[in-house]
Amino acid sequence: MLPILVALGPFKLYGYGAAITLGGVLGTRFLWLRRSRMGLRDDESFWALINIAVLAGFLGGKLLFILQYGSSGFNLMNGYSAFGGFVSVPLAIAGFAYWKKIPFLKLADYMFLTAAFWHAFGRLGCFLAGCCYGKPTGLPWGVAFRDPRSMVPRELLGVHLHPVQLYEAAADLLVAYALYRVLLVTEAGRCKPGLVVALHLAAYGVLRSLLELVRADTLPFLGPLTQGQALGAGLLLASAAVMAWRRRCSPSC
Repeated sequence: MLPILVALGPFKLYGYGAAITLGGVLGTRFLWLRRSRMGLRDDESFWALINIAVLAGFLGGKLLFILQYGSSGFNLMNGYSAFGGFVSVPLAIAGFAYWKKIPFLKLADYMFLTAAFWHAFGRLGCFLAGCCYGKPTGLPWGVAFRDPRSMVPRELLGVHLHPVQLYEAAADLLVAYALYRVLLVTEAGRCKPGLVVALHLAAYGVLRSLLELVRADTLPFLGPLTQGQALGAGLLLASAAVMAWRRRCSPSC
């Protein structure tokens, strides 16, 4: 709704970037307060982890976007697929955990919880920018994008659409809160690490599959199945794999 929040001469503050930055700052603050529980022994290790995770998330999301939409989608400011981060970030965390000799699932629980929270801000940014837009609707809470600078197609400007970005942002916050409660149980030693990871994968797999029904920018996969739904199913399989792994792995996992 507000692609550009502030414009002062050549300086422009984009709504998407502002939302992402705010979510990143809050998420980083949460992790900073728990850095010792994460197994990080010094401040340098903490900031190394943050930088590695952010870079991995950006590159993974950008790469998948390019694979989906073609090389024309390469733009440092626009174009990102959240599913790419579900591959690149765990790989980066695994490498970091091996480097620092920290149990992977223990570290990943904190990172996946923060990712769910941060993702909510990302979707708020999508709403401001007009990307990831919904299908036309006659429901009373439908929203119309009128700013020609938004990423909504010209033919949908002024048309009431499902605020699918807000649906997902609200759901992501609920998921993040639920994962936080699970993390508290894990920190208390009442369950093994990895449950936050598994639940996040499953929750987003289901959520995205459902939201694909009201998104207007979906990509086909097979028959009525969209790429988002196929990738969501992949997250459900990954969740099951994590659950199986955590049952039989040692505390060093």
